[in-house]
Amino acid sequence: MSVDSYPETLESQPSGSEQRSYREKFSMGWPQLVTCLWFALLFFYFGNVHIFYSDIWGHVSYGEWIVAHQSLPDYDPFLSLAEGVKSIDAAWLSQVFFAKVYESFGVRGLSHIFALTVFTTHVLFWLAFYLKSGRVGISTLASFLLVLISSSRIAIIRPEIFGTLCVALTLVIMAWSEKYDIWDRRARSDESSQNSGKKTPLALLLALYLGIPLIFLAWANLHGSFVVGLAILGLQFLGRVLEVGWRTRSLVQVCSDPWVRRWLVVTELSVCGALLNPYHIDLFLNSLTFPRNPNLKDVLEWEPLEFRDAEGIWFCGSWVLMLGLYRHSRATIRTADVLRVGLLSLAVIVGVRMIGWFSVVFVYAMVPHLANVIPRRELLVPDLSEDSKEPLPFWSRKTPVITAVCVLIIWFGFAFSNIATPLFGGKLRPLDKVYSQGTPRKLTEFLKSILPGTGLESSVVGRLAGLGRSCGNECIHDYKCGTSHTASGLEGLSGNRPSQSRLADGCGEICSDHVYRT
Repeated sequence: MSVDSYPETLESQPSGSEQRSYREKFSMGWPQLVTCLWFALLFFYFGNVHIFYSDIWGHVSYGEWIVAHQSLPDYDPFLSLAEGVKSIDAAWLSQVFFAKVYESFGVRGLSHIFALTVFTTHVLFWLAFYLKSGRVGISTLASFLLVLISSSRIAIIRPEIFGTLCVALTLVIMAWSEKYDIWDRRARSDESSQNSGKKTPLALLLALYLGIPLIFLAWANLHGSFVVGLAILGLQFLGRVLEVGWRTRSLVQVCSDPWVRRWLVVTELSVCGALLNPYHIDLFLNSLTFPRNPNLKDVLEWEPLEFRDAEGIWFCGSWVLMLGLYRHSRATIRTADVLRVGLLSLAVIVGVRMIGWFSVVFVYAMVPHLANVIPRRELLVPDLSEDSKEPLPFWSRKTPVITAVCVLIIWFGFAFSNIATPLFGGKLRPLDKVYSQGTPRKLTEFLKSILPGTGLESSVVGRLAGLGRSCGNECIHDYKCGTSHTASGLEGLSGNRPSQSRLADGCGEICSDHVYRT
């Protein structure tokens, strides 16, 4: 009897196709290589960004005050001229977080939190782009466009970074839902079957009905930009209504559409989640009317868009790109995307600070059209058994070697960052490399020396750097009062006002280009 009569006694030998499938599973191509290189550079860059002095120290000071008093301030505790004027602290949770990090880890801790938060945000944006396009290279290109358009906004540490993180989480869930949120008049309209004919997974429903409202609950306490997120979410609902209404010409179809009802419920739950804040509806009103505050008229980032500035150039270039993609792309133009881009474009024209939020919705809307216009190149694993064939070019192959290179890139991007260097026995980042060049550190040390026993380590620099400009080439300028002053600005920080002559002498030594008067 031959052995072949009992094939079950033989050990199964892997076939050539199985071996090739195993190699394909652990093979990567040039899109993955570029993606790993891109994120390694981003992580290295964010880890080396200086702590810009614009308003972070003011936020740290407010956070320390909240922690010390275990309550939110009714009035601005550091501005004596605003006594009696009710204050709404829209970023109180971010400020407490900054204060706790600064207390435990110092300024380096703030730098690390900034790097980790912003890097995680851009990874989530990339994931949202990938869910919309299904292509690694297109998602990385979209991530690059996002950084390019918002380049003037991504290098500043402030509570807004947590708002951007929240919108990234929201867009990931929205991009996931768009795989099922596709209208089809032949599909049933009951809740168990989507208009696309696909059944929505339970995990997505939980992310919609529970995840997004929880995001807005945190967002409303972290930063006032949650109203932008509610607008993004509300326009998703409105866009779905317009799409179904235009195609069916039936109000009944609109009301019975499952995704119309879902986006309506999600928006309502998100509004309810955002109302769970210490100020309730007043926070909504304050966030909506804040851009019209007259104190912001002299702040550059709240001025109208100048088309000759960098933001104006990128804004105009974005619209040219959008029109070109809409002209050549065969992908469906979603109504919600058009509404979001239009609304944020108007917001940018009114206030240039909104360029960061515009870049998010713009790139999110353009991703499927980039994927449609740019041809897909199929990547193949070279067949080692066919030596006679010509070798595949680099742009058409994926191999385990590229995978190994990707792993090395990720490792080096982490190992040589300022976050990981101390973990491997390296030196800590010098403080001169952590603070931005314009931070008035010497002036702060001088003021602390003439205010002994006050413990104003961060409050002094918060008043000087948070409310005004550096003392390198400019006087300290209080944005709220519109006057250059030093001694009067410290009156709210100390019970004893320092002598004007001594203060002027000290400031004169530090800032020799200016004469300080009160």
